[in-house]
Amino acid sequence: MRTVQSAPAASALRPFVRAFAQRTVAGVVEAQPMPAFLETVINFDFGDLPTVRSAKGGVESGRALALVGPHTHAGTGLRFEGRIDSFAIFLQPAALWSLFQVPTSVVMETHFDAEDVLGAPVAELWRVLAETPDFVDRVRAAEMFILRSANFEPEETATTAAASLLARRGGRITIHDLASGMNVSMRQLERSFVREIGIPPKRFARVARFQASLDARVGRPDRSWLDIAIDSGYHDQMHLVHEFQSL
Repeated sequence: MRTVQSAPAASALRPFVRAFAQRTVAGVVEAQPMPAFLETVINFDFGDLPTVRSAKGGVESGRALALVGPHTHAGTGLRFEGRIDSFAIFLQPAALWSLFQVPTSVVMETHFDAEDVLGAPVAELWRVLAETPDFVDRVRAAEMFILRSANFEPEETATTAAASLLARRGGRITIHDLASGMNVSMRQLERSFVREIGIPPKRFARVARFQASLDARVGRPDRSWLDIAIDSGYHDQMHLVHEFQSL
């Protein structure tokens, strides 16, 4: 048995939370590659833990409470075996800073024990969710956690604002125009992105465009990949194919 459920956040939280998701797997062995993504994920596991294979070939057990940073390269994979019961909060790109004052660069391309980064409240949320198997109830509990714990009046930096704009535009804004809008040089923009986000702006835009093409296909499965490629800003369908192979 395999069940995956997802839901958007309440409207007030959508600038910070992209979605909630729940995965239930029982009695099967399943491997899944992780495509590149820009969200930071707070992941809660209540059953058997998945096995994580890194892009460098290392293998380790997943954590019951994990903070998974953005991954901008292919190669990481998950293996599910036994009884899997997991729930995840997908934060918008750069929202880790907006909500918890933690730079995304701290968690880029890796994962941590979420309690070590976000504190005791997230561990208490794990206990609440463990006693609440219903997906809708878990979403409500997660939204209450964010409303109680997060700082909704942070001093947003120019870089996090630029990253959010790039994500919303699906990467379809030139780095030159982005730097001009911030009144900085392209070199200054690159340095600030690496310092605060963890990757250069061009790679951030590349993954944003890749994710936008995936979202377009999910939203409209009847659309051709050629149409999606052109609409997403790729030169042609082969350009999109190469990005899929890489990301």
